[in-house]
Amino acid sequence: MRRFLAILLTIITIFAIKETYYIFSSTDPELVRKKAQLSMVAITITLPLILLTLWLWSGKRKEQA
Repeated sequence: MRRFLAILLTIITIFAIKETYYIFSSTDPELVRKKAQLSMVAITITLPLILLTLWLWSGKRKEQA
């Protein structure tokens, strides 16, 4: 189950990173006017997704005896 969630979250994270990059590199006049708000929202969504994805892929830690 953990591996399935990791794969699903990885796909969502890659899409979020792609959209975040588009927001930061776009020259579209509509996006330029709202760039401050959109960049904050993109970072707020993308960073937790990246952290959660890395946590899911890191695996379970073995307990020390």
